[in-house]
Amino acid sequence: MSIKIYGAPILRSKAKPVTEFNAQFERIVAEMKQKMAEASGVGLAATQVGLDMSLFVAKLDEEVYAFVNPELTPLSTETETTEEGCLSIPGVWVDVQRYLKVRLRAQDVRGNRVELELEDFPARIVQHEADHLNGVLIIDRIPSEERRKIAGQLEKIQHQAL
Repeated sequence: MSIKIYGAPILRSKAKPVTEFNAQFERIVAEMKQKMAEASGVGLAATQVGLDMSLFVAKLDEEVYAFVNPELTPLSTETETTEEGCLSIPGVWVDVQRYLKVRLRAQDVRGNRVELELEDFPARIVQHEADHLNGVLIIDRIPSEERRKIAGQLEKIQHQAL
């Protein structure tokens, strides 16, 4: 299992819902958690490791969770713009606007329903990872003039991925 880098087509695809919860799926989740830890990340979406499934893992506080078929709902209109990086776009940090509070509805690794209300950094993490499952990257959430400033960096990353 390896992390896909900017330019990999799967990073632009919408992930398919997970329908089978079994031992093989649990092994995938365990591998993703391990890969995220090895990369010193706080979140990792299945699409980032080349898997077409609606799943991400996230480190919220000190615990790492798996969220399957997630749905996010903003709980307020309040937003905050803060610098974000991405394991799939190494070395690039951009200011991204996110909701401060969100409700996350998902399933756990066994298919049980989960509902959390998150705010601040944990809310930012799940929004970032949910974006991945819809083919959205942090660079899609910045103004075009900012994207032009990092175009050279993105081109280098993309060439390294080939």
